[in-house]
Amino acid sequence: MVENSDTDIRASPLLCSGCSATCLKLNHVDDTKTWTCVFCAATNHLSDDSIFESREEGDELYSGNSQSGNEYSFDDQPMIIFCIDISGSMSVTTEVTQDQSNNCNIMYKTRMEAVQSALDQTLDFLHKQNSEKRVALVTFSDQVKLYGDGTTQPLVLHGAELLDPDHLKARGEDQPMPHPLVKTLHALKGIIQCLEEKGATALGPAALVSIAMASKSPGSKVIICTDGRANTDLGNLEDISEEYVYQSSKLYYSNLGDLALQHSVVVSVVTIEGTNCRLPELGQLADKTGGKVNIVHPFKLANEFQSIIEEEIIATDVKLKVFLPQTMYFLYEGNIQSVLERTFGSITADTILSTEFDIYSSKIKEVLRYSQLPIQLHLTYTLPDGRSRWRILSQRRPVTNDGTTALESIDLNVLQIHSVQFSARLAMEGHVNEARTVALELKELIDLVMRHEKYEAHGVVYEDWENCMAPIYEDLQEFMKENSSKKTGQDSHIEVPVVKTFSDEMAKMIFHMKRAKKKVLSKLRN
Repeated sequence: MVENSDTDIRASPLLCSGCSATCLKLNHVDDTKTWTCVFCAATNHLSDDSIFESREEGDELYSGNSQSGNEYSFDDQPMIIFCIDISGSMSVTTEVTQDQSNNCNIMYKTRMEAVQSALDQTLDFLHKQNSEKRVALVTFSDQVKLYGDGTTQPLVLHGAELLDPDHLKARGEDQPMPHPLVKTLHALKGIIQCLEEKGATALGPAALVSIAMASKSPGSKVIICTDGRANTDLGNLEDISEEYVYQSSKLYYSNLGDLALQHSVVVSVVTIEGTNCRLPELGQLADKTGGKVNIVHPFKLANEFQSIIEEEIIATDVKLKVFLPQTMYFLYEGNIQSVLERTFGSITADTILSTEFDIYSSKIKEVLRYSQLPIQLHLTYTLPDGRSRWRILSQRRPVTNDGTTALESIDLNVLQIHSVQFSARLAMEGHVNEARTVALELKELIDLVMRHEKYEAHGVVYEDWENCMAPIYEDLQEFMKENSSKKTGQDSHIEVPVVKTFSDEMAKMIFHMKRAKKKVLSKLRN
């Protein structure tokens, strides 16, 4: 995604009228001024004033983003919004042992005190890192308080207000842009130290307000910290025994994730060890937006907050479109098509997408008549300085029916990351058996690659990967067995969604796997 300063930025590409793929160098342009798309076979006509250049296939960059539906102003820096649980359960204490001259002194700190300390340390960290950073605070119990940057009277939302999504969204959008931290540090610290735990957990409304506040500035981050299930009406995750309540709340958080994604807001969810917060549903906010999901010891919250903040966003409003020839299609994408479209919102340098595609069985002989097949990627995105770009990468990949040649061309790192990400994605979508089947199939393929002499020296890499994959083809199998035995003789005729039975630990593990990248393969099980 990072631009090369020597890259030739063009005005606009020549697109196919049938599928919007870009005209490739090897396409035929005849005397009648027509060219045939290699992806959808559509015939395209060039107008008299069209300028056609025969270019090498590869990497082209264009200014502007005609495919983007959002217009953003980058006059203001992205925000960091802390959305903090101050419900009654935050008064629960944790033992702290202090060594004073070899005499152990046992003390107890509440979760609230741990969060206050973590926020205080994180504000100091942010101030030192970039004093112009804009930070806002939202708290929730049986009411939601919008403190903003701490320099104005907080807005308190309660009662019927917490039942109206449109009202909550409007109140969040109406909040003024926070001033730079250099001007608000002391005010925010003072508020944080005065926070008191009480009441219920209106997490659903607080998340909506926080995302609405952040939506005014793409690339903003919302950090939700909680120690319990949302238990007020909107987004309730406490009383989900009734299936319609469960599905309604699950949809609520899915829609919130879509709202954040639409405005390139990154949401991270941090919960406290020893609690049950329904991460399988709540974690969707992070999963959709590229944020983190984690369960943390209360005294390690500061490290987690800072880790989230340090992930640098390099582009916003990111959209991807991948073109294959019509003889091929993408697997597990909801429909059998040769074009894949994805929206990412904000991305970091480590953002990775992996997918699978295949050849229609009826088209295999046709494909083998070619020595190469084309593939093309369109990336539209906005840089942090507000410039929009359209990047097009085109390649022709060789075709072979020789197994040895295919093995030699496989990038082991790509395949390993894909196996982790893809299996985890299927599991979180509730397709646990399919996830395990895919994981075992990919393991078999990777074993073949590893046995090839080209990869003899990669034993450590393989061991790390195998440890990462174990939860999918071992732990999930055990989970399914336990889940099945619990159902025997107890309302076994009632079908319970698999994801609904996931624990927070199980969900955290799978969400971590979905974010797999090369440098964290060995850390996924930590």
